[in-house]
Amino acid sequence: MTLGEFVALCDCVVKTGNSSHCMRLVGRPLDDLYYFLKKNPEERERLTMARSLFHDELTSSVRELAFAGIPGFRRGEKGKIVTDTDGQPIVDRVPNAQLIAAVLREGSNRLARAERSDIVRSVSPKFLNEVQTIEMEIESDPPPEVIDIGRK
Repeated sequence: MTLGEFVALCDCVVKTGNSSHCMRLVGRPLDDLYYFLKKNPEERERLTMARSLFHDELTSSVRELAFAGIPGFRRGEKGKIVTDTDGQPIVDRVPNAQLIAAVLREGSNRLARAERSDIVRSVSPKFLNEVQTIEMEIESDPPPEVIDIGRK
């Protein structure tokens, strides 16, 4: 596997989230990926970042669906679909409390994993420059936005 093929694989992983599926699309065995990563350990971070980008996009989509609501046909008496004056079915979007809870739980788990990773990096002496970089990035971040999801 060449570096160009690996970069293409990472692009595929960003879209699908599945490296074995992407290897099948390329027509190569999964062992080629493991062999490439063994020979080029510095490239492992690129694959991890691709998976992380996919996960972030997926989480964002689910979060949007959870808060905006899942579309469904309005139902009337005996489950009959309610239509408007033109005869088109009326679609309501209802926020899903279970989905909201799952998104928030996943977000907190991911934050905890990221914090553990940052602690490990900060303890290691070879990552001191990275720690300073992270501190500068944190200081330059805008203040968090408050999202009101409760009832008034």
